[in-house]
Formats: sequence, C-alpha cells, structure tokens
Amino acid sequence: MSDKLNKEGPLSNEELEDLVASTDTGGRTPDNAFIVKLMMGLALVWSVWQIWIASPLPYIFNFGVFSGKEARPVHLAFSIILAFMAYPAFKKSPRHEIPLADWGLAIIGALATMYLFAFDTAFGDTLTGSRLSDRPGNPILPDIIVACVGVVVLLEATRRALGPPLMIVAMVFLGYTFLGPYAPGILAWKGASFGAVADHQWLSSEGVFGIALGVSTGLVFLFVLFGALLDKAGAGNYFIKVAFSLMGHLRGGPAKAAVVASGMTGLISGSSIANVVTTGTFTIPMMKRVGFTPEKAGAVEVASSVNGQIMPPVMGAAAFLMVEYVNISYFDVVRHAFVPAIISYIALVYIVHLEAMKLDMQGLPKAGETKPAKLALLSFGITLSAVLAIGGGLYYLSELFNLLGSTFNKLAAILILIALQMGVFKGIVARSAEGTKALIFSKGAVVLCNVVIVCFGIFFAVNLIRELAGSDLTPWIVGASILVVYIILISICAKYPDLEVDDPNAPVTALPEPGPTVMAGLHFLLPVAVLIWCLMIERLSPELSAFWAVALMIFILLTQRQVFAFFRKEAQTGKLKQGFSELVEGLIAGARNMIGIGIATAAAGIIVGTVSQTGVGLVLAELVEFLSQGQILLILIFTAILSLILGMGLPTTANYIVVSSLLAPVVVSLGQQNGLIVPLIAVHLFVFYFGIMADVTPPVGLASFAAAAVSGGDPIRTGFVAFFYSMRTAILPFLFIFNTDLLLIDVTPLEGVVVFIVATAAILLFTAGTQGYFFARSKMWESALLILIAFTLFRPGFWMDLISPPFSKTEPATLVDVMGSLNSGSEMRLIVQGEDDVGDPLVFTAILPVLDGATSEERLEKVGLELLIEGDEVIIDNAAFDSPAQAAGLDFDQKILSVLVPVSQPAKELMYIPALILLAFIGLIQRRRSRAAQSEAATA
Repeated sequence: MSDKLNKEGPLSNEELEDLVASTDTGGRTPDNAFIVKLMMGLALVWSVWQIWIASPLPYIFNFGVFSGKEARPVHLAFSIILAFMAYPAFKKSPRHEIPLADWGLAIIGALATMYLFAFDTAFGDTLTGSRLSDRPGNPILPDIIVACVGVVVLLEATRRALGPPLMIVAMVFLGYTFLGPYAPGILAWKGASFGAVADHQWLSSEGVFGIALGVSTGLVFLFVLFGALLDKAGAGNYFIKVAFSLMGHLRGGPAKAAVVASGMTGLISGSSIANVVTTGTFTIPMMKRVGFTPEKAGAVEVASSVNGQIMPPVMGAAAFLMVEYVNISYFDVVRHAFVPAIISYIALVYIVHLEAMKLDMQGLPKAGETKPAKLALLSFGITLSAVLAIGGGLYYLSELFNLLGSTFNKLAAILILIALQMGVFKGIVARSAEGTKALIFSKGAVVLCNVVIVCFGIFFAVNLIRELAGSDLTPWIVGASILVVYIILISICAKYPDLEVDDPNAPVTALPEPGPTVMAGLHFLLPVAVLIWCLMIERLSPELSAFWAVALMIFILLTQRQVFAFFRKEAQTGKLKQGFSELVEGLIAGARNMIGIGIATAAAGIIVGTVSQTGVGLVLAELVEFLSQGQILLILIFTAILSLILGMGLPTTANYIVVSSLLAPVVVSLGQQNGLIVPLIAVHLFVFYFGIMADVTPPVGLASFAAAAVSGGDPIRTGFVAFFYSMRTAILPFLFIFNTDLLLIDVTPLEGVVVFIVATAAILLFTAGTQGYFFARSKMWESALLILIAFTLFRPGFWMDLISPPFSKTEPATLVDVMGSLNSGSEMRLIVQGEDDVGDPLVFTAILPVLDGATSEERLEKVGLELLIEGDEVIIDNAAFDSPAQAAGLDFDQKILSVLVPVSQPAKELMYIPALILLAFIGLIQRRRSRAAQSEAATA
C-alpha cells in the first residue's frame, strides 16, 4: 500500500480499488477459483448468520437462538478466519495465494474462539467434567492454553488487518498485567498470574469478549451491512449526483458538493478511506478543474469524509458503543450528537465558499435558469423559516392531539394535514407557475414543506392504525403500506433515466438538472426513512431497527430492477438473477467491511480488560491531575493530545474504546472536583471527535494519503491543509464541554432551534476568523475579533458569570435555612470534602436538587440527606440509598465546606447584543473595503 501512496501523480481506478481493499477489506486476491469462492462463501454465511440472530425468526421458530455470550465467539471466529485469508502477513508475502501458515493460524484462531462456545455446553461438560460457566475465576490447564494461543493469534490478526500500532498498545497493556511489580512509582501493582489473566482476558466478559465485541456483534455489523447493501443498490452514486446537481453551480461548487456528498455517504460508509476514494474519485478532479490546487482539493475531501463518521444516525460504530458505555438510549446519543455534526458540515461548506471567494472561482455550468444570488439567499431563508414554522406548529399540534388521545381527533389531524398539503401549497405552486414570486418561494421550498407535512401525517396515521387495529395487526398494515409507498416511488423514479456512473476525468459541459436527478432515486430514501423511523419514533432497539432496514434493502435489491422494467414496459428477462447477484455481492461486501472492525473491538477489549483488572485508571487519574494541577482545560488538552497520538495508529473505533475507558471517568471526576459538572456523554463525544481527527493528522493520517493518491498532490501538505480545515471540528468538543446546550441537554424543542441557529452563526464566524476572510480579506485584529464574537455566541454565560456570578457562597451551617428558602426545582451546590476510592483526601462539587416540602427538614428528608451540625462544622451523617443525595456523590462522614446558593442572574443571551454590534462594525468595514476593491478592479 505504501508504494502506491508514495507514487507520483494520481492513481488509476484499479489502483484506488486496491488501496481501499488493502486498508479496509484485505488486499489478497487468490488465483485459485475455489479459494475465492470459499472466502466469498464464508463472508456470505457470516452476513446471513448475523441477519438471522438479529431477526425475530429464531424466537418464532424456537430454533437457532444465540445469546450474546454465545454469539460473540462466533462473530470473532469469522473475523479471524477472514482476516488471515484476506490480509497478507508482510508486504512481500504472496497476494495471489494463501500460504499454509495462514491456513493454520486461521483454523487455530477459530478453534480458540469457538472453545468458549463449545465448552460451555454439554459437550464441554463431557470432555472436561464441567462447563466454563461452572468454574468462573478458576481456569483449568486447557483453558489457560487456549486463552494464551487465542490472544497471540488475535494480536497477529490485529497486526495484519489494522497495522502494528494497536497490536503494540495491546501488548504493552497485556505486559503491564504481568510486570506490575516492576513498574515505576505509582504505576506499580502486585501483578497477575497466567491463570488470572487468561480467565479475565479470554474466558470472561471483561476482556476480549467484552462490551466492545458485543456491540460489534449485535449492532455494528447490521449497520455496516445496511450501508453495503444501500451502496450496492446504487445509493452511493445517487447521493453524489444529487449533491452535484444541487451545489455544483455555486462558487467552488464541486468542493461544496463533495462536502454534501460525503455527509450523505457517511450514512452508508463507516470508513474514512473508503469515503475519500468513493466520493473523491469524482469530486477531486472537478475541484481541480475550477481552480483548487491538488492539496486543497484533497484536503476538502478528507475533511468532509472524516466528518462522515460524526454524522448521525450511524456515526460509524461509536454511537452504539456510547449506548453501552454511557448507559443512555440510542435516541439520546443521536440527539446529543446532532447539532455539533450538522454545524461542523455547514462550517466546512463555508470554508469552501471562502476559499472560492479568495480565488474568485466560479461554479460549473448549470442546466436551466440560474437564480440570482440575493434571491437564492432570500429563497433559502424563506424556505428554512417555512419549514421551521410548519414543523414547530405541527410538533405542538401532535402534542395536543396526543394529549386529547381520541381516535376522532387523530383522524381530524390527518384530514387537516391533507387539506394543508393539497390546498395551500398547491396554490403556491400554481402561482409560481404563473410567474408570481416564482424566484422567491421556489418549488424546492414547497417540496421541503410538503415533506414535513407528510412526515407528521405518517406519524398520526401510524398512531391511528395502532389504535384501531391493535398491536398484532399494526405491523402487517404498516408493512403493506411501505410496500405500496415503495411501488409508488419506483413508478415515479421510472419516468426518469437511470443515473449512470460518470467518468470523473471526462469534460463537464453542464451539471445534471436537480429535479430529474433527485427524482431518479427517491426509493433509496425509503430504507433510510424506515431506519430513522424505527430508531427515533418507534424507539425500537438499534439492532431490531437495523434488521428491518436491512430486510427492506434485501427486498429492494431483489425487486427494484423488475419493478422498474414493469413501469418502463421493458423485458423482465434476467432482472431477478441480476438483483440476486447484487444482493449476494452486497452481503459479501458488508462482511468484508466488518473484518477490521471485529478484530479492532476484540483487540481493544484486551486494553479495557487490563484497565479493569489492574485499576490503572485510578493511577492515570492521579497522574493527569498532577500534570494538570487540577485545571480542567489542561485535562481536556491532555485528553485531546492522547486521543490524537493513539488515533494516529488506531482505527477510530479502537481509539474511542481505549481513550474513553482510560480518560472519560477521569475528566468527569476531576471536573467535579473543580466545580464543573460535565455530563458523561459530553466527555465521550469529546474523545470520539479527537479520535476521528487522527485520520486527518499528519504524518500518519491515512485519509490524507488516500486523497493525495487520487489528486496527485503531496500527502503531507494535504494532511496539514486538511487539519487546518478541520479546526472547527477540533474546537467544538471544547465548547460543548463548557456549554452543554450544544448537545441539547435539558433544552426544550424551541430552545433547541435557537441553539442550532446561534451555534451555526458562531461556527461560521469562527471559520471566517480562522480563514482570514469575511466579506474581504481580514486584518489580524479583525480575525481576532471574529473569533471572540464566535466564542461569545457559543458561550455567552462565560462573560455573564464574570459580570454577575450565578452563585453566592455561604457558610455550611446555613444549609438547612437555605434549603427552605429556595424555590422548588432549583439546584444548590455543595463543596464537599471526603475520600476517593483508595482513601485519599478529595474535594468535589455536588449538585443537590431542591424538592417540594413544607419545611426545610422535610426537603432534606426527601433528598435523602441527614446532617450532623456542630457549631460551624457540618458533617454528612447519612445519604439514603438510591436518593438524590447519593446520586450527587454524598456519603457518610463527608464534610461540607461551603454552600453555593443560586442567585438571580440576567439572561446570558444579553451578551449577544454587544457581540452583534461588534460584528456589524466589522461587517461594515469589510463591505466598504470589498466595494472599493471591486471599483478598482472595474476601473483597471
């Protein structure tokens, strides 16, 4: 692979495919047809098995039911076998045959993993006299031998599939478990025996077969498979064509289209490199054609492709890992991740726009009439306002009708929506056709508003069906409705020609028309809509949601060509066979895409197991606290640096698992000690963001090397430019740690809309400040002020807290009186002195809610707090089990040092006023400078 990356000039399509294969799915292509069929067969069986265990069928037929404990070894066995078959041992190892040693390692690795499955049944009882579950913590000699062999084979598979870094990190942690007594200073611990390590790492659910591998087995595989099937059906090309048709005519249009296309393909690809090569093959040559240098063209593609991993609802594998590690629902993970991901992409589009403005670039020629820029902006504003107004109104309408709850009211709601959709907007379309305000309120606005109305209509209709038909018939009715919608969509799509895959090096005379391009693949949106509906509305488990989406994709692959042929009145011959072949190819591609992820989650489990067995996390907390001197900002910087360093060699998933296991609890606890209450989800997203940044960071960022291979530019320079473009992604984690409104934590829907609008404006201003261009090229002081304004919009509470502190400090003896004087529902903060888990002194901040109660004593009782007051000294005598006091971290014999009482504070949003005045001042200066420059250019 490195030979190709270092090659001068862009790579051919075949070389690019080999690049993706060697990094994601394995670069070995055996000449022996039987071996090829065997590899494909194993991948196919793996996919079918994963679909089977995720479906309700095993429980319906009472056959083939696998528990999570049983499924993990089978999942890892498939990963290991395919890893040794697909990945050569060394650069010079044969690529067209599988050596005997690789066969041996594949078989040994599979047997070692299946040992856990086979020997925890009656079979193991017969051979060894007991099952594995009968001897927890007490392994016998065969257990230890199998564990040792399994770990060694897994580490070798890790080296092949993911490179040496993850293997080395895992070996260092594994060595620490044995060599603990010889470790220096505070890192020293008593060490562990072979038996203890074998049991913990291989035989229990704490190490290799822990949570990470469980998430890979139950969730990640299905989502990766869904993406592979969607891509095989043609959705990848559809997303790229739609992005180009909508944005290619703008300044720097191909680069903006690359950002949008990568955001959409992020739904179907969990690999930065595959995303770069898939979309970059088309976008990078076009970016170069309109004036971008090879390095900047590659950097735009890298920044947008890497950001595909932060885009909900899939987010690579991290979203599902967060569900397990943070112990919140998948819906909450997506809700918290939504705003940062969206505004990060908006900022990247703006970066491209600023680069185009600097170089006075033009877009590609557009088919049809081009709307003037000012009217286009006005149209966008009206469209956004209409969508938000209709969406907000219908949201509260849905809340009202759910509150009323009667069948009649729900039916009335559906009729209102139908009338709204058919009446008002049909009239607008008619007036637009006559030329009235046609440029301002475009048909695109009508389409978006109709989409919002239809979504709410579907929501009411499903609720009505559930109420009338009952829970048994509802799934059948909904399934039949989806089938009808699918046929209707294809009948619409069939009126337009298929979207062919274009040659990116061919000259572009005009962009495709947006309307026909969007309409040609509407049916691809149906499985995505079903996935999001199941996850967000029905609140099904992610595993079951992905299964239904995959099931629909299987149906689409098998039938879409036949249905298209029916509506186009074409011959049906061979259509079913072609669809079946595409389905098989998609199932195989999904399994091969999972090889690296399965290996990575298993190898990362070694590190997680070491942390839980040795307690090194507590030691690391002390080390980080010492280095940072208790400063939360320094803690975050150290965490970010560690994430970047580890991420240079680890895939994103493994990097997230390692750093979140080591440092997420540290950041939360040290933040609490310093008066900053950091939600755990914020820390996990912080770690994840810097983990994906490592795919960009020179000198190791493979995504930058892949983009340079496409563009023919210098890979190191591409990496540095991409890192500079990604600064807006790097600043967001620091901001949402200190302002959790960005994660939509404890905000209403209306507040969420305001947060989104303000955060978007702030990230655009930050981008303008870092890029040195707003309306014109910025001077240094102007860039600094733009960044300051952006900070104020992101975190207005910082300045307001300096002007008017939100808490007043009182003596601990006043706690009882304060509790009685505060309004119910407010929160007070206690500075508490206690001990940590190992008995060392600890000072931290606890948040104590104020609950309803007639007296102070009654309120204290409700929060579960009993105090011992002796003069000015207040000691906690008891914190009741499962009470708010215990949840706040309070415990027996802790000493309350002081009480922070909330005081009335002006709205922090008032700080927007001076920020906006300063922004208007800078904008006025730059507009004058821009007009003067344009006048000089016109005169010249």
